Amino acid sequence: MAVRTNLVCESEFPHMAQFSSLSPIPGFSSWLQGLLSQHRKEGRGADLLSEQEWREVEQAIDSNPGTPAADSLRKLFATGEWTRSEKLCHALEPVLMRLCAWYLYGEKRRGLALNPVANFHLQNGATMWRINWHADTSPRGVANSFGIMVNYRYFLNETSTNRALYLQNKVVAASEQVLGLVSQFQKNSKL
Repeated sequence: MAVRTNLVCESEFPHMAQFSSLSPIPGFSSWLQGLLSQHRKEGRGADLLSEQEWREVEQAIDSNPGTPAADSLRKLFATGEWTRSEKLCHALEPVLMRLCAWYLYGEKRRGLALNPVANFHLQNGATMWRINWHADTSPRGVANSFGIMVNYRYFLNETSTNRALYLQNKVVAASEQVLGLVSQFQKNSKL
Protein backbone atom coordinates (compact mmCIF):
# COMPACT_ATOMS: atom_id res chain seq x y z
CA MET A 1 0.00 0.00 0.00
CA ALA A 2 2.72 2.50 0.95
CA VAL A 3 4.72 1.93 -2.20
CA ARG A 4 1.60 2.22 -4.36
CA THR A 5 0.47 5.40 -2.58
CA ASN A 6 3.91 6.96 -2.99
CA LEU A 7 4.10 5.99 -6.67
CA VAL A 8 0.63 7.41 -7.35
CA CYS A 9 1.49 10.64 -5.55
CA GLU A 10 4.84 10.96 -7.32
CA SER A 11 3.37 10.28 -10.77
CA GLU A 12 0.26 12.45 -10.41
CA PHE A 13 1.87 15.22 -8.37
CA PRO A 14 5.58 15.21 -9.26
CA HIS A 15 6.35 18.41 -7.34
CA MET A 16 4.70 17.26 -4.14
CA ALA A 17 7.16 16.29 -1.41
CA GLN A 18 4.72 15.84 1.45
CA PHE A 19 1.05 15.42 2.27
CA SER A 20 -1.00 15.07 5.43
CA SER A 21 -4.10 13.38 6.70
CA LEU A 22 -6.49 14.40 9.45
CA SER A 23 -7.48 11.14 11.05
CA PRO A 24 -9.88 9.93 13.71
CA ILE A 25 -8.72 8.13 16.84
CA PRO A 26 -11.20 5.29 17.31
CA GLY A 27 -10.88 3.48 20.60
CA PHE A 28 -9.23 6.27 22.60
CA SER A 29 -12.33 6.91 24.70
CA SER A 30 -12.87 3.19 25.38
CA TRP A 31 -9.21 2.77 26.32
CA LEU A 32 -9.35 5.67 28.78
CA GLN A 33 -12.68 4.57 30.27
CA GLY A 34 -11.14 1.13 30.80
CA LEU A 35 -8.15 2.69 32.54
CA LEU A 36 -10.38 4.76 34.80
CA SER A 37 -12.38 1.66 35.75
CA GLN A 38 -9.28 -0.45 36.31
CA HIS A 39 -7.58 2.22 38.40
CA ARG A 40 -10.73 2.71 40.47
CA LYS A 41 -10.91 -1.02 41.26
CA GLU A 42 -7.23 -1.03 42.19
CA GLY A 43 -7.52 2.16 44.25
CA ARG A 44 -5.18 3.99 41.89
CA GLY A 45 -7.61 6.54 40.42
CA ALA A 46 -5.25 9.41 41.15
CA ASP A 47 -2.51 7.94 38.94
CA LEU A 48 -3.78 9.38 35.65
CA LEU A 49 -3.85 13.04 36.67
CA SER A 50 -1.63 15.12 38.89
CA GLU A 51 -3.00 16.29 42.23
CA GLN A 52 -3.40 19.81 40.83
CA GLU A 53 -5.30 18.49 37.80
CA TRP A 54 -7.64 16.46 40.00
CA ARG A 55 -8.32 19.61 42.06
CA GLU A 56 -9.13 21.57 38.90
CA VAL A 57 -11.42 18.80 37.64
CA GLU A 58 -13.16 18.55 41.03
CA GLN A 59 -13.76 22.31 41.01
CA ALA A 60 -15.20 22.13 37.50
CA ILE A 61 -17.46 19.14 38.26
CA ASP A 62 -20.61 19.76 40.20
CA SER A 63 -20.80 16.26 41.61
CA ASN A 64 -22.69 14.97 44.58
CA PRO A 65 -20.80 15.30 47.86
CA GLY A 66 -18.89 12.12 48.59
CA THR A 67 -18.78 10.99 44.95
CA PRO A 68 -15.15 10.44 43.89
CA ALA A 69 -14.09 12.75 41.06
CA ALA A 70 -13.02 9.77 38.94
CA ASP A 71 -16.55 8.32 39.10
CA SER A 72 -18.10 11.65 38.15
CA LEU A 73 -15.59 12.04 35.34
CA ARG A 74 -16.32 8.56 33.98
CA LYS A 75 -20.05 9.38 33.87
CA LEU A 76 -19.43 12.72 32.19
CA PHE A 77 -17.17 11.04 29.61
CA ALA A 78 -19.78 8.35 28.93
CA THR A 79 -22.51 10.91 28.25
CA GLY A 80 -20.40 13.60 26.59
CA GLU A 81 -21.80 16.12 29.08
CA TRP A 82 -18.32 17.38 29.93
CA THR A 83 -18.19 19.19 26.57
CA ARG A 84 -20.90 21.60 27.74
CA SER A 85 -18.71 23.04 30.49
CA GLU A 86 -16.07 25.49 29.32
CA LYS A 87 -14.36 25.25 32.71
CA LEU A 88 -14.22 21.43 32.54
CA CYS A 89 -13.03 21.47 28.91
CA HIS A 90 -10.25 23.84 29.90
CA ALA A 91 -9.23 21.63 32.85
CA LEU A 92 -9.33 18.44 30.76
CA GLU A 93 -7.54 19.66 27.62
CA PRO A 94 -3.95 19.11 28.82
CA VAL A 95 -4.91 15.82 30.46
CA LEU A 96 -6.72 14.38 27.44
CA MET A 97 -4.08 15.62 25.00
CA ARG A 98 -1.22 13.89 26.81
CA LEU A 99 -3.26 10.72 27.42
CA CYS A 100 -4.15 10.66 23.73
CA ALA A 101 -0.52 11.13 22.74
CA TRP A 102 0.42 8.20 24.93
CA TYR A 103 -2.42 6.07 23.57
CA LEU A 104 -1.26 6.72 20.00
CA TYR A 105 2.48 6.61 20.60
CA GLY A 106 3.05 4.34 23.58
CA GLU A 107 0.25 1.78 23.77
CA LYS A 108 1.29 -1.26 21.77
CA ARG A 109 0.10 -4.67 20.70
CA ARG A 110 2.93 -6.96 19.62
CA GLY A 111 5.18 -3.92 19.45
CA LEU A 112 2.96 -2.01 17.00
CA ALA A 113 0.51 0.84 17.70
CA LEU A 114 -2.63 -0.36 19.47
CA ASN A 115 -4.75 2.17 17.57
CA PRO A 116 -5.60 0.68 14.15
CA VAL A 117 -5.57 4.02 12.30
CA ALA A 118 -2.19 4.95 13.77
CA ASN A 119 -0.86 1.52 12.89
CA PHE A 120 -2.09 1.91 9.29
CA HIS A 121 -0.40 5.28 8.78
CA LEU A 122 2.82 4.29 10.55
CA GLN A 123 3.08 1.11 8.48
CA ASN A 124 2.82 3.33 5.42
CA GLY A 125 5.75 5.47 6.57
CA ALA A 126 3.94 8.50 8.00
CA THR A 127 5.13 10.69 10.83
CA MET A 128 2.70 11.20 13.71
CA TRP A 129 2.59 14.94 13.28
CA ARG A 130 0.01 16.82 15.36
CA ILE A 131 -2.69 16.04 17.87
CA ASN A 132 -5.62 18.44 17.53
CA TRP A 133 -7.98 19.44 20.36
CA HIS A 134 -11.66 19.92 19.41
CA ALA A 135 -11.09 18.75 15.84
CA ASP A 136 -14.24 16.60 15.69
CA THR A 137 -16.93 17.80 18.07
CA SER A 138 -19.65 15.69 16.48
CA PRO A 139 -21.34 13.25 18.88
CA ARG A 140 -19.41 10.38 17.29
CA GLY A 141 -16.08 12.25 17.50
CA VAL A 142 -16.65 13.06 21.18
CA ALA A 143 -17.73 9.47 21.92
CA ASN A 144 -14.74 7.89 20.14
CA SER A 145 -11.92 10.28 20.99
CA PHE A 146 -13.21 13.19 23.10
CA GLY A 147 -13.20 15.25 19.89
CA ILE A 148 -9.45 14.87 19.35
CA MET A 149 -8.01 14.03 15.94
CA VAL A 150 -4.46 13.50 14.70
CA ASN A 151 -2.51 14.57 11.64
CA TYR A 152 -0.15 12.12 9.99
CA ARG A 153 2.35 13.72 7.66
CA TYR A 154 3.97 11.86 4.82
CA PHE A 155 7.37 13.22 3.80
CA LEU A 156 7.75 11.24 0.60
CA ASN A 157 11.55 11.09 0.84
CA GLU A 158 11.25 9.58 4.37
CA THR A 159 8.36 7.12 4.07
CA SER A 160 10.49 4.09 3.18
CA THR A 161 12.84 4.71 6.10
CA ASN A 162 9.98 5.40 8.54
CA ARG A 163 8.14 2.29 7.39
CA ALA A 164 11.21 0.07 7.84
CA LEU A 165 12.04 1.53 11.27
CA TYR A 166 8.45 1.00 12.43
CA LEU A 167 8.02 -2.53 11.12
CA GLN A 168 11.49 -3.81 12.00
CA ASN A 169 12.42 -1.85 15.14
CA LYS A 170 8.98 -0.65 16.35
CA VAL A 171 10.14 3.00 16.17
CA VAL A 172 7.34 5.55 15.78
CA ALA A 173 8.29 8.63 13.79
CA ALA A 174 6.76 11.58 15.64
CA SER A 175 6.98 15.37 15.72
CA GLU A 176 8.18 17.50 18.61
CA GLN A 177 4.56 18.31 19.55
CA VAL A 178 3.66 14.64 19.92
CA LEU A 179 6.91 13.78 21.72
CA GLY A 180 6.37 16.73 24.06
CA LEU A 181 2.91 15.43 24.99
CA VAL A 182 4.33 11.93 25.50
CA SER A 183 6.99 13.39 27.77
CA GLN A 184 4.30 15.20 29.77
CA PHE A 185 2.44 11.90 30.09
CA GLN A 186 5.54 10.14 31.38
CA LYS A 187 6.12 12.92 33.90
CA ASN A 188 2.51 13.30 35.15
CA SER A 189 0.89 9.86 34.89
CA LYS A 190 1.81 6.71 36.73
CA LEU A 191 0.73 3.82 34.55
